[in-house]
This record gives sequence, structure tokens and C-alpha cells, in this order.
Amino acid sequence: MAEQAYAFELQHPAFPFPSAEWQEIDPESIYVSGFPFWQEHQFFREGAGVMPWKEDKAKACRKLAKQASSVAEVIQAAFEAKEKPESITVRDGLGLFLSILFWSNGRPVQLRELDKQIATLEIKPMNIEERLTYILENGHTYPGFKQWEELLLEQRKLIAKQ
Repeated sequence: MAEQAYAFELQHPAFPFPSAEWQEIDPESIYVSGFPFWQEHQFFREGAGVMPWKEDKAKACRKLAKQASSVAEVIQAAFEAKEKPESITVRDGLGLFLSILFWSNGRPVQLRELDKQIATLEIKPMNIEERLTYILENGHTYPGFKQWEELLLEQRKLIAKQ
């Protein structure tokens, strides 16, 4: 049996390939908990998927922002209970932010050479490269979580200005 892995463009140490039964996931879902970048995976692997970054990116970003709010509540609750948030939930949050970041720029997420990809984006928060590096390394900590929330809020404001 072939080893399961993300498409080449999505391979990044912070995002291991999910162990979920991805063959059973609705191909039109733009958010799949535990499987960040579902649409990009289909796009890069099979040339398939709904390509929300092309069709109605504003609507897709609003849907992702709603999911990100739910993820933020779960992570915040873990911190309030003095517990470490589950890594899958933190990954979901990071994936949602990256999807919003790239989709709002009309592009699929590309994690290979992430810093170079981000440098080419027009709509992005200030100092995104350093801040994103920080949250990718520290997303499971409270300061990392707060930085993630700030980046998400800033990106949503930038999208609203468009």
C-alpha cells in the first residue's frame, strides 16, 4: 500500500498528514477538522476540489473565520482549565489561519518554502513572517495562541478593507 502524504506543495513539519480516513471526506467541504488544507490536497493531488480561493473567496474566508472562532473557544477553554490544548486543535487553528491568509489572496495554501510564498502575498498582516514562525513553533502555548488570534483578526480586517 502506498504511503499517505500531503501533496508536495503542502508538506511541512508542522502539518503531518492526518490519520483520518480521507477517502470518506466530502470532496466539497472547505473545512475538515483534523485535515487542514483538504481542498488544496485535492487540487494539488488530483486537480479536483471546489477551489474556494477562486470561486467566492470572501464567502469562503468568512466560513473559515467562523470555524476559527469555534477552534479559538476550544483552545481558550483548555488554557482556562490550565491544560495544554490538543495538538490537533492547534493544528486546525493554524491551518485555518493559513487558509484564510492564502485564500484571501486568491491562492491555494502552499507550505513548501512558506516564507517565500508569504512574501508574494499582497494582503497580509505586518511582520507576518516572524509572527507566523513564532506561532508555528509555539502555537500550543498561551502567548502563541494570543499571537494566532491577533494575526487572524488583522487578516480579517485587511480582507474587510478590500
